[in-house]
Amino acid sequence: MCLDEPVAAVEERARSMEDYECVDIDYSRAVPLEPFIHQVGGHSSMMRFDEHTVCKPMISREHHFYLSLPKNLRKFSPEYRGVIQVSFQEDDEGFIHLIAHPCETNHSGGHSESDSSPAGSGEEDNDNASASSVHRTKRRRRRKDSGGIDTQEITHRVRLLRTGSIEVQSKGTGPFLVDLVENKEEAESLKGLGHNPWSLRCHKRQLAEMRKKSPNSKLHKFILLENVTSQFVYPCILDLKMGTRQHGDDATEEKRNRQMEKCASTTSASIGVRVCGMQVYKSETGHFLCRNKYYGRKLTEDGFKHTLQQFLNNGQAIQHLVAPKIIAQLEELKDVLEKHQTYRFYSSSLLIIYEGNSCWGDNGDVCTNHCATNVAVKMIDFAHSTFKGFRGDRTAHYGPDKGYIFGLDNLLRVFHEILDGHGDNMPDEQDM
Repeated sequence: MCLDEPVAAVEERARSMEDYECVDIDYSRAVPLEPFIHQVGGHSSMMRFDEHTVCKPMISREHHFYLSLPKNLRKFSPEYRGVIQVSFQEDDEGFIHLIAHPCETNHSGGHSESDSSPAGSGEEDNDNASASSVHRTKRRRRRKDSGGIDTQEITHRVRLLRTGSIEVQSKGTGPFLVDLVENKEEAESLKGLGHNPWSLRCHKRQLAEMRKKSPNSKLHKFILLENVTSQFVYPCILDLKMGTRQHGDDATEEKRNRQMEKCASTTSASIGVRVCGMQVYKSETGHFLCRNKYYGRKLTEDGFKHTLQQFLNNGQAIQHLVAPKIIAQLEELKDVLEKHQTYRFYSSSLLIIYEGNSCWGDNGDVCTNHCATNVAVKMIDFAHSTFKGFRGDRTAHYGPDKGYIFGLDNLLRVFHEILDGHGDNMPDEQDM
C-alpha cells in the first residue's frame, strides 16, 4: 500500500511555504549560539540554541522538505521547530559571536492542527506552532535585560585569524580525542576543547563564509531542529551517508560526475552506505573516539564492518543490549520507506545514536537495571531530497528509493552479523 499523500495536497502545502517571511524580529532578546559539540559530520555548522534545540543555516529546499514530511517519517527525523534570524557580530578583540533573534512570522509551520504533535516531540498539541516553539525554548535561556550577550552562558570564544586559522578560548576541557589526521597542527590546536573536532572545523568554515559574504549587521535565516542527542549523557553517534546515488536532480554535470566518482570509489556503490562521521565513548578512558568522513571514504566493506563493530564497543564489550534496538528501528524505517513510492533522499544521512555511559559489574556483565539503552535512528540533511509534486520538481521518480533501501538491507545484515557473534575479535586500529 502506498502512503504518499495526494499530489494536489503536497503542492498546496508547498505553495503555502513559499511566502515565509519574518515580519517582526525581537532584537531585545538575544540568544548567543555556540557550536553543537556532538556534530560528527556534515558541511553546515550546527549550532546549539538551547539544551533541546539546535539550528543550522536555512536552505530553502531543506526547510520546505522538513515542513512536508509525512507523519510516519517524522518519527525518524528531528522535530522541526521553526526559523530564527541570526546576526554575525565581531567584537573589538576579533572574537566572533553568532546571536539568534526570535521573530514572529506570517507562516505558522508545516503541520496543521490535525497533525497533532510532530513525531517524537512528546509535546502537547498547543506546542505545535513553530513560532510558539521558538519563544518557548527561548524563555529557558537567561539573558540580560539590556538585550546584550550574557557572557556567563558562553563556554568558549572563537576568533578567526588573518591566516585563516581558528583560535578558540575555552572555559574547560572535554572528553574528545582528536582524529584530524589530515592536519596535525590543527588537530593539536583543537585537542581537549570539549567539542568533536569536526564540529569546530565546520564552525570555522561557516564563520569564514559569513564574514566574507556580509557585514556585521546582516541577518541570516537558520532553521531550528530538535537536538536528538539531548536525551543522552555520552552519545555514541554514527553518521551514515545512505544510498547508491548522492547527487540531486538539479546537480550540474560537474557535480554529478564528482559525486558519482565518489560513490564508485567508496562503499556507497558496493553496499549503499558509507561512514561520514562517528564518535564512540570509551568508558575505560573516559574519552570519545572520533572519526570523520575522510576516514569513512577509505573503508572497504570489511573496514565498514569493523567500524560498526567498533561503534558498538565501549572499550569493554560489544553492546549486545543496544544492537537489537538499532535493528528494530532500522527494520521499521525500511518498512516505512518501502511504502513511499516517489520519495528520493539523495545525499541524506542517517544518524544512529545510543548511550555510551553503560555501567558494568565486577564480572564484566552489564548492569541492566541501571544501564541506559535508549536508541535513536534519525534521517537528516534533506537539501537534495524530492518527491512527486515537491516544489514543482520536473523529474518524478516512481517506486521506493531502492538505493536507500539497499543500504538499509546491508546495514541490517552487518548489525545482525555483529549480534550473532561474527568476527568477535576487535581489529587493531591500524588495520582499519
